[in-house]
Amino acid sequence: MVNDEQAFLQGQNDPEYERIIRMVSAILFLSTPHRGTNLAEALNRILQASFIATPKQFIGDLARNSFALQKLNDQFRHIAPKLDIVSFYETQMTPIGLQRNKVMVLEKESSVLGYPGEISKALNADHHGVCKYESPQDPIYVTVRNVLKSLIRKLSMPSSSNEATATPEDERFDAEYALGITEAPDTDYSFFRGRWAAGTCHWILENPTFLDWEYDNGLSPRALWLHGSAASGKSVLASFVINHLVESDRQCQYFFIRFGDQAKRSASTLLRSLALQIAAAVPAFRQKLIQTSEDVARLKSADVQSIWQKLFKSMLFRISMSQPLYWVIDGLEESHSPRTILKMLADVLLAQVPIRILIISRKTQDIASAFWKAFDVSHLDVLENEGHQRDFYHFIDQELQIPDPKFKGEVSNTILESARGNFLWVHLAIQKINKCMTKADVKKAFEQLPPGMDALYGRMAQSVADIAENTNRQRAHDIMAWVACASRALDVRELCQALETEAEEIIDLPKSIENLCGGFVVVDSDGHVAMIHRTAREYLLGPEVRPFNIDKRAAHEQLFIRCMMGLTENGLRAKVNRGQESAFMHYAMASWFRHVLEAFPLSSDAMSILMKFARGSSMLVWIQALASNEHLRTLVTASTYLSRFAEKLRHADLDIVPTDRQIPEREITGKWSMDLVKIVGKFGGNLTRNPEAIHRLIPPFCPHDSILYQQYGRKEIKSLMVGGFTNTSWDDSLARLSFSSGIHADRIVAVGVYIFVLDPAGNIYIYGEKSFEEIHQFKHGERIRWMHVNSNGTLLVAYGFISTSLWDVADGRCIGSVRNPARSARPQSMNFAEDDTTIMLGSDDGRLRLWRLSEPLPEWKIIAELDEQRLEGTFVNSPSCMSISPDSNQIALGYRGHPASVWEIQGPELIGHCSRRDAENAWGEVIQITWHPYSGEVLGLYLEGIVFKWNPYDYDVEEIRTGGAKLVVSQDGNFFATGDATGNLKVFSITDFCLVYQLAAQDPVLDISFSPDSHRLYDIRGSFGNVWEPSALLKYSETTERSSDDASDSQSIASRMVVSGVQSQDIDTITALATHPSGRYYCIGTEDGTTELFDVSGGKIGNLGSSRSYMTTEQVVWSPNGHYIAIADLSGRLHVKTFQPKSDALGTWATESKLEMPIGMARRAILQLLFHADSTRIFVYTSSTLSVITVSTKAVHASVVLSPPYQSFRWVNHPLERDILIAVGPGIIQTRAWDDLREKETIHTVTPFVEQVANLSLISTDETGLEASQSSLENSRRDYHPVGSWKAQESVDRVLFTPGEKHLLVQTSYPVDRSRHRQKQVILFEVAALRSAQAARRTFEEIDSSGSNLRLQDTNQQRMIDCITLPEHLACDIEVPLAFLSRDRLVFLDRNFWVCSWRLPLPSNILARSTSETAVTTGGGSNMSATLAGRRASETTLSGGGSTNIRRHFFLPGDWISPECVTLCTVASDGTVLCPRNGEVAVIKCATLRN
Repeated sequence: MVNDEQAFLQGQNDPEYERIIRMVSAILFLSTPHRGTNLAEALNRILQASFIATPKQFIGDLARNSFALQKLNDQFRHIAPKLDIVSFYETQMTPIGLQRNKVMVLEKESSVLGYPGEISKALNADHHGVCKYESPQDPIYVTVRNVLKSLIRKLSMPSSSNEATATPEDERFDAEYALGITEAPDTDYSFFRGRWAAGTCHWILENPTFLDWEYDNGLSPRALWLHGSAASGKSVLASFVINHLVESDRQCQYFFIRFGDQAKRSASTLLRSLALQIAAAVPAFRQKLIQTSEDVARLKSADVQSIWQKLFKSMLFRISMSQPLYWVIDGLEESHSPRTILKMLADVLLAQVPIRILIISRKTQDIASAFWKAFDVSHLDVLENEGHQRDFYHFIDQELQIPDPKFKGEVSNTILESARGNFLWVHLAIQKINKCMTKADVKKAFEQLPPGMDALYGRMAQSVADIAENTNRQRAHDIMAWVACASRALDVRELCQALETEAEEIIDLPKSIENLCGGFVVVDSDGHVAMIHRTAREYLLGPEVRPFNIDKRAAHEQLFIRCMMGLTENGLRAKVNRGQESAFMHYAMASWFRHVLEAFPLSSDAMSILMKFARGSSMLVWIQALASNEHLRTLVTASTYLSRFAEKLRHADLDIVPTDRQIPEREITGKWSMDLVKIVGKFGGNLTRNPEAIHRLIPPFCPHDSILYQQYGRKEIKSLMVGGFTNTSWDDSLARLSFSSGIHADRIVAVGVYIFVLDPAGNIYIYGEKSFEEIHQFKHGERIRWMHVNSNGTLLVAYGFISTSLWDVADGRCIGSVRNPARSARPQSMNFAEDDTTIMLGSDDGRLRLWRLSEPLPEWKIIAELDEQRLEGTFVNSPSCMSISPDSNQIALGYRGHPASVWEIQGPELIGHCSRRDAENAWGEVIQITWHPYSGEVLGLYLEGIVFKWNPYDYDVEEIRTGGAKLVVSQDGNFFATGDATGNLKVFSITDFCLVYQLAAQDPVLDISFSPDSHRLYDIRGSFGNVWEPSALLKYSETTERSSDDASDSQSIASRMVVSGVQSQDIDTITALATHPSGRYYCIGTEDGTTELFDVSGGKIGNLGSSRSYMTTEQVVWSPNGHYIAIADLSGRLHVKTFQPKSDALGTWATESKLEMPIGMARRAILQLLFHADSTRIFVYTSSTLSVITVSTKAVHASVVLSPPYQSFRWVNHPLERDILIAVGPGIIQTRAWDDLREKETIHTVTPFVEQVANLSLISTDETGLEASQSSLENSRRDYHPVGSWKAQESVDRVLFTPGEKHLLVQTSYPVDRSRHRQKQVILFEVAALRSAQAARRTFEEIDSSGSNLRLQDTNQQRMIDCITLPEHLACDIEVPLAFLSRDRLVFLDRNFWVCSWRLPLPSNILARSTSETAVTTGGGSNMSATLAGRRASETTLSGGGSTNIRRHFFLPGDWISPECVTLCTVASDGTVLCPRNGEVAVIKCATLRN
């Protein structure tokens, strides 16, 4: 019974039946009316005509394809894959009534669900006999019993091997989420399968062309194009083929392209949906997705070509398959980009992978032309879906509800004569006839049914126009306006909300919608409301005069206004915070900007609504809602639409007299189009994690000319103010990669989640593409001539003068090496091949070599020698450049004085030469050559800056003068970029060579790389690199995804984009920053050796001077009294200066040099400067010397040579003893006298052993604050060692005193693996413990099993002091401690670069008591239970409630984050945060920090 389905569904969510439902593994259906029966409607008509009963709702629900059944089947479909389903169907007619007339109560097509994997079986019984058996020997009973036995036997069998070997990693991998698929792929299949009529479509299973396609015994690829006219039943036929393939146990994947849903028209969605289905069917493919899950997740927003390359060409096509895959793609002509899809599918035939492709579409001139261009005629079979009268007979016979066989035959013939091969016309005609009560009514209906769809649509439109009640007629108009113009199909609930109609008010909402709209609209099995056919939409939106039609512009304006009503409703922000947005609100958030563009020109009322939204807080609530739902990508799409809207406004203003109203409208939409893109790039990560930040935290950080700042940032000036920048508009700089002194990089490559930078001296640096922090450093041990990374960014190969090394990027291990060929062979191209098992090398000796990574004795083997022959008028020398094709089958070579050539590597065999378009330039010199990632075209760069694009097979050559000296092609194949010696970067579209973006910056461009998603540009300029994120690239990718793939349209996309011409200011990177003790001033030092003075509130005061040799300023420090500034540069020279206001000139300042001298004969870099508390002396620390210099006499007061050198120490003044220096090092604290630098005392700290990952306090506590178990204490004993065990890799990062200088906070870090990631710990000392030299000395000997006593023994007379180590979850979250403010508030940067404060629960006497109670003995121990108890109390406080008091104030924008920013960021005494960024200092005043 159908109720079985419903009961199972309801039990899913009912705790009372949870246990029963969990135990259900299979369901048998005995002649169940899944799709209803024609008899139900007939029975209700009988009841309606009788006087003893009335029609019943439950009977209506059993009508054929009723909405209730469709909804039930759709819900059941989602859980059906977990079950074994067997559907029995009757084959005999059932006697009914007194006369025992026999009818077929339930046809097979209604008894079978049609789900993949379902088993259907026939029973030789009528509707009564399928479940009533005469005896145990009854054949019908035996059939059902045997099926039950087989299911029970299956349950008793052990789990399948696939299930047994499933790994936790496999279980965690969510393919749907990673690929961004939000709707099950079988939704559309079920809809069209539900429209299939028994007996139809079987002709295709007898067609020789189709049979050849399906049953080809080989594993070669096949493509079949099935075309038919509009409304000829192609989609239903597609569902029939899919069902046939699944029932035949074929591996079938499919996709229905739907014109009414923008997402389903996207080639990106098509590919990702196919990949999801393949992952479920092909375990090897799924494993590859799991292994590269982080890369796969990035494809949700990637371009089509990148998806095709990474998921299919690089993964699927490299998997060996024993049986073919069958792809069914329906509705090609409704896609945004049919040609793009066909070009990609044609790659399947060239790749020779066993995939059979069935493409179904209308046959238009454009589609036919695209097929013949993409496919070789010999590789494409064609089949026509026309003239299959048998299907029409079956369809009419099943759907037409006329009991009289003779009259039914007459009506059928009449329908067929008028159908003209159109199933939609037949369907609509039958619907009308089935409503007739008499033969006369049928005849009249035929008279009103004109032949042809246009005429029929006209009759349907007239029926809507003739609706008597104005309310219903308007409601019909509104429904069809939404269905025809919505960017995707709305479900019934969303439509009701859009129409502001309560669904509960209407008894049968789906049927009411269909009846009200004259047959134009249908409700599918998912409850989505859609046009009955694409041609119906075209009819209603057409420009011709109709009995009833829809004004497209007005309809879009109506939809826009309704979206605005939803987005501006009161209380929406609170709903977003609670996650209670309505279903329609999600549509409004993703579509309002589409409607505003389509509605241009807006009426004055609509324009006022748009401006109110754009100027009010609702715009921020919309952004917050998108961030809450992780849909920030929608902001980029909205930016593109608003940009085009602003452009239309600008052109409209040229034709009319400008008014005060129109100018701001144009400007405000244009400004929002810019700001929306920047929000994603600069704030995206933190905004997704904290959507509320858009209201108060983000606007103050936006440039002052931005609309975000003008409308919202200014209002927050009292609570959060950001200043210090001279640039008032957005820039495209996202980050700057600064390299260590002496590094001169010349190559950069971005692959996967990494950025690879090559220093030819022998090092390769790997940075993270999010934080731009250095993650690894690979040392090759010799100069490196070439670097190459595989397509996933997991393997890196470095080619040196002597050897080549292979590195695993993830863990930083060198996993292989090979000796290079003769030194004369200079590498010019490398490539990973054969699924990353081999490396191919092309060198300037014209040879190709191969290194097979699996061979036990590695060597470079020559696989080809390219013997280039001289052409007339040319000369041949060594190649100037090479490039191996992405598939490693071809190689392109560039020469000087000879045309570029392309060779097939197998052979090798010459394919062709590239001729110049300008004969006067002769052949020139090709200095760089590369491949388009997908098209097979070659791009190259001539010495004079001309870029060429060449197809080696058709000799078509295009050229453009760019002036560039470097060339790179984006990984999606949309762009190429050039860089030159004057610092210019230019980006062009590859399709039409149109300039998309350009920028001018300092220093020559040595190399360029696009990010994997082509949204960013990376460049190298020697001692530094840049990360650029131009809005133009983001907008271009959004536009191309939705545009047609015709060449003319592609040109229009690029040409209508405004070329961004950016002049990037010269940046003198800040290398040192210090604040005045009062917090009023700050001083900076720069990379060029300049030192400048600033007023926190008033800006720049003046220059303090520049290094004579332009050496980088390394240190800047203020004296405690604020009179002196000490400066040290990279050469080791020390400067001390004063500054004060000039008495004779208001607002000007005078500087005076008090001291200038080199430090030490070796002129080692100065690591730290420190003034004495009285500001008369300055302490200078290098790695090998300590010095004290008197400022007034300019004399060295004391000096000490360190042996061994001190590598990682921080020096501070002792707060309790003015003439004592404190040096904090890894596990050690040393005190020295200011007068003579004599060592006073060395104190060892009790802290964790760095080689152990455990970051515990002396007494370990768990998250509840309770003591650890005995085993934990035993482990902790192994984790703690005196200072002698500390490793040199550990460093002291920060040292801070708490207010009142009673406690000392120390942050240390140490590497935890081969990467540059460092484990951080934060330690607290009580200053009083450092005061007395007579304090107890002790070492560890034993912690007893109870953990309550600590026995100490003095074995080496070393003094040791206790400390408190912050729990790991707190210490790891403190990225950089910045300062202490009043009330013991620690201000720090956390891992997500939030500026946070935490009021430390500092114990005032615990450590002091620990010290005083420690007895010093020479032979015995002492009981420490009291001390231990006190320490437990303090640690419980730190690991318990303390963390809940952390307060986050604001976060730094993503484009501020750089090593310089993090290292130099500081907090002034009044709570002002100073943060360097691009050669300037941001001054951030936050009210909650300053209070």
